Amino acid sequence: MTIIVKLVDKYSLWLYTICAFGILMYLRAVFVAQRERAQAMFSLEREAAASRGYRAAVMIVVLLAVGGIIYYVSSVLAPQVEAVSEVTPTSTTFLLPTPTPSPGTPTETPIPTPTATRRPPPVIPTATPEVTPTPEVIPPNCPNPQARLTYPGMNAVLSGVVQIFGSANIPNFNYYKFEFRQAGSSEWAWLQSSNVPVPEGLLGVWDTSALPAGTYGFRLVVVDKAGNYPPPCEITVTIVH
Repeated sequence: MTIIVKLVDKYSLWLYTICAFGILMYLRAVFVAQRERAQAMFSLEREAAASRGYRAAVMIVVLLAVGGIIYYVSSVLAPQVEAVSEVTPTSTTFLLPTPTPSPGTPTETPIPTPTATRRPPPVIPTATPEVTPTPEVIPPNCPNPQARLTYPGMNAVLSGVVQIFGSANIPNFNYYKFEFRQAGSSEWAWLQSSNVPVPEGLLGVWDTSALPAGTYGFRLVVVDKAGNYPPPCEITVTIVH
């Protein structure tokens, strides 16, 4: 416990900096979520934006609490630990006098004790860990060629800002949008949309750096002016940092 208190006191400035940076980042996430909620056209998109804003607000409260704990440890506990360390008595080693043999007293020569030869321990072969093969990246199997993704492909590994390529040009076109969800989630979150048709080319970009690493579903939805849309083009990707 004493070591932890001293470490927190020593690196308190860095810990404050990390907390402040995290708070600023989550404040920005709250503002972005509010803006997306105001611009959302569907209730599902508004609910997803509100959920992201709520999670960001919770993280701000957690970081503020962590900052308070750091202040308490460095301002209250650290001086107390330092005072206790100063008053702790140090142990003193007393040397006993070595008896001097009297003159004329024969000194016994100790008989050497045979030492046993230690055999080296047997070498136990270690098992080689199995390497999990990386899934093969394959082109997306999209039901409609006019509403399809060409990049990224199925099982792609993504990092940072990723360019999305494909086609979004169905008859009576109105707009297209990107949605994503983390593995295990049943709700799709809105990412971005555009009302400009793209016969073939760059559809948009996806900044994956703000998401936790893991497996995600990603899909392209192209909607016509009547509100109908063909089956979305959906892929599974892995985000790493």
